[in-house]
Formats: sequence, structure tokens, C-alpha cells
Amino acid sequence: MAAVTPRAPGPPAVPVIGGMLQLRGDPLRRIRTLRARHGGFVRLGPLAGRDVYLVTDPAAIRHVLLDGYKHYKKGLPAQRLKPVLGQGSLLLEGEVWRRRRRLVQPAFHRQKIASLAAAFVEGADAMLERWRPAIDRGQALDARDEMLRLTMGLTLRNMFRAELAEVRPLVEAWQHIYDELSRNRLRLVRLPAWVPSKRRDASAAAMATVHRVLGELIRARAATDDGSVLAMLLRARDEEGGGGLDEAELRDEVMTIFVGGYETSSNALAFALALLADHPEAAARQRAEVDALGDRPPGMADLPALAYTRAALDEALRLFPPSWMITREALVDDEVAGFPVRRGSQLFISSYGVHHAPDLWPDPERYDPTRFLGDAPERPRFAYLPFGGGPRICLGDQYALTEMTLILARLAQRLTFELAPGCRIEAQAHVGLRPRYPLRVIGRWRDPASSAQN
Repeated sequence: MAAVTPRAPGPPAVPVIGGMLQLRGDPLRRIRTLRARHGGFVRLGPLAGRDVYLVTDPAAIRHVLLDGYKHYKKGLPAQRLKPVLGQGSLLLEGEVWRRRRRLVQPAFHRQKIASLAAAFVEGADAMLERWRPAIDRGQALDARDEMLRLTMGLTLRNMFRAELAEVRPLVEAWQHIYDELSRNRLRLVRLPAWVPSKRRDASAAAMATVHRVLGELIRARAATDDGSVLAMLLRARDEEGGGGLDEAELRDEVMTIFVGGYETSSNALAFALALLADHPEAAARQRAEVDALGDRPPGMADLPALAYTRAALDEALRLFPPSWMITREALVDDEVAGFPVRRGSQLFISSYGVHHAPDLWPDPERYDPTRFLGDAPERPRFAYLPFGGGPRICLGDQYALTEMTLILARLAQRLTFELAPGCRIEAQAHVGLRPRYPLRVIGRWRDPASSAQN
């Protein structure tokens, strides 16, 4: 075994809390700077007796997420989600997590996704119909707002067989909770739970609304199987014993899937659409690809023929990965990238940092979908991880990729896009990665008759 270097490189750090201070302000810029100065495994400093590391080296990420994943659990930032996600599979560990994954996984099997493919395109068609007056007037559309509305509608339909109007209190409550989580993501000092706070009271009221609405939906779907994901989860049974999910487990699992089902996909779609609008040559190549389908709606069987559309999506996910940070806590003393890692250390694995590393992605800020086509150079396995990696990779990755690819293909069949004047494509770190500024695009019908009929 190679000699272990006593301490990983890193910037000077303030005692006690320096590990968290390093990423305050503009964490995305700081991650790029830290990697450029110190490499792919950086000691950020201490945090209440623990070491904090930034990990952007593919081999180190592979060790933590795959080869040695049993020696790590979710990190402190993820554990702070427990008041919201409770005992959802995102936060579970060990055998409890494995059992839950066995119960939930059938909801994301290929056959289930195939049964939803038509709904993805139907949702895009309904959106196009809603856009028609704005497009005919040459009015700009906010891509993020529109994609959020689309993916939220699809998630509600597939998860609950419900429309937005039926569960609006749930959506509004979740949005409040999400915004509060984003505000607190790197807060060092928190008021004790017994200290009164208007924000805390508002968040408690929002969680009460979430629990009430989800409880009503669970009880309603228990009475009848409507083919929704919720109905499937209600009837799921562990083949290795242990029965199914109780109401609290169902509620937490549904909340976990619901959050991932629309927030991350909407941001990824918005960035993908804006990037294509800003790169006419790439958009023309995508249109040529979808034109081979004719006018018929794209479906699951067309995915192999939509290689460039998928590459454009993959490149958007590289530049702007919605899940920009994965956190782990060491359960044992370990060695990562040749450096000792003590039990209790916090490891911040940044997909954003890996995706913007010039040694892995030449000219990393340049938009180039051909990076993901068949003749692209081979890269380390964990050089690209928009959905995480290893045994705990996001369960819904294939659902999301299918949904987004088919939506982008359908939009390209109907419209060309350009950025509205003054539009800037930049990201801001929240719980997930969001556009920093409104992504305003202008659409034009490809077929002039489409302004009269869609």
C-alpha cells in the first residue's frame, strides 16, 4: 500500500467552523476555484471537531459512492432534510434502505416508464396549445416557469392521478418548504427548537398541510387502484418478507419522489431548452434528427433514434447538474485519494465541480453535445454523475431522462427557439441548481399552419 499523506491539501481555514465557511457566498465559483488550486480532494477545514472535504476526483468519488459505500452514510446537510422527508428512501441507511428500495423500485421499471411515455408527450402538446397566443404575438416565455408547470403536472398525474387544482395546497406548501431549505442550506447557527420564530411557525404549518393532503390521497388510493404510482406503492410487498409500507412510510416516500419528480427535471429542461436556443447549429442538428420521425409523436421506441437530443440533454446536465452536491459522512476511519479520512468526516461530492474540471472536460464551459455521442473520448466512470452513482444512484434517473428527452423532441418538432434579448444562462445553488436569471425564450412555429392548428 502506498504511503498515506498526513493531510489533504486545502485553503487556510478558520478554527471550529472553517469547513462550512469555504463554500459560502457563491459556492459554484468557489468549487471551481478550490479544485483548480488544490486538486480533486480538498480539505475545507474543521466543523465542530470533524473534517470537511470537497471531492471532485472521479476515483475518489468511485471509492465513496461505489467501492466503499458501506463505510459511509448521508452527510449532515442531507440529514437536515429529515424534518421534511422523514423516513423517505433518500435518507434511510443499511438494511432499512435496501428493503425500501426493493419496494419502490418497481414504480421505475422500464415497463412502467414505457406506460407513461405517451403522457409525457401529451403534456408537451397541452403546453404548446397553451403557448399558442404568446408565440403568435412573438412574446417571450420563461422556460423555467413553463417547464416547472409541465413537470409538476406530469408528476401529479403519474403520482396521484390528480390535477393541480385538486392538490394546490400541497404544491404551495412544498414550495414554501423548499424555499426555506434553500435559505438555510449553509446556515451555521440555528435557533433552538423551543425558540419562537415566525418562519419556523410558517414551515410547521406548511408541513402540516403536506401531511394532511398526502394522508387524504393515501386513504383515497387505498380504496381503489387507479394505476397511479401511489396506488402501486400502497400495494407493494417485499418479496423477501416484511410486508408493505405503513401510512407514515408511504407519506415520506411519496414526498421524496414528488420532490425529485418535478423540481430537478424542470430546471434541467429549462437549461437544455435555453442552451439549444443559444446555439443555432446544435438546434438545427436536433431538428434534423426529429424530422426523421415525421409528424408523429415521439415514443419510447424512438429513444435510440434520438441520440443527438439525448446528447444535448446530457450536455445541459453536465453544465448545470440539478443535484450539484452529494454529501456523505464517514462511518469508519478510511483512506481516500491517498489521504486519511477520520470517522465522522463530512465529504461534499460535487457533480458540478467534476463536470467543470478542464482535465476531464476540455474547454468545460463550452456547450458541446458531441461530447456524449458515440465517437467521444472515453472518460472515467464518475466523471459524469448528474444523478449520483453507485448503489444509491437516483431511482428515477431513467424516468427523468425519458421524460426530458421526449419533451425536448416534441418541442423541436413544433418550434424553433431563440433567447430573448438580454437573457443570461447562469446557475445559482439552492437545494438544487436553479437558473440565476429568468431563462426567457422566444418560440416560432416551424410549420406556419401551426399558428392556426397544433
